[in-house]
Amino acid sequence: MAFGRILLAWVVVGLWLAVWAFGERRMTGARTPSRAELAPVAGEALLLSLFAGLWFGSLGSGAWWLVFLLLGGLMAWPVRSVVGAARIARIVVAGALLAWTLHP
Repeated sequence: MAFGRILLAWVVVGLWLAVWAFGERRMTGARTPSRAELAPVAGEALLLSLFAGLWFGSLGSGAWWLVFLLLGGLMAWPVRSVVGAARIARIVVAGALLAWTLHP
């Protein structure tokens, strides 16, 4: 997998997760996230992109949605509210963006 494709995937997923963070803050009435609060979002996007690069580059390409559904479930476990369920959907959408960006 070319470095440029992984970099593009990181940017696309990073933008998605940043938009999600802004939307989540707006829905809860909290202040807008600062740059320091967006650093973990960039790290999460990088790790998701590297994971997707591994998945699409070597392990397979089928059932990507199930892989990211399980990953989202692990990240949000235990799901105690609608927000927790929505965070799983956030990872599945990120997986869709990664499949669109990285899948050959």
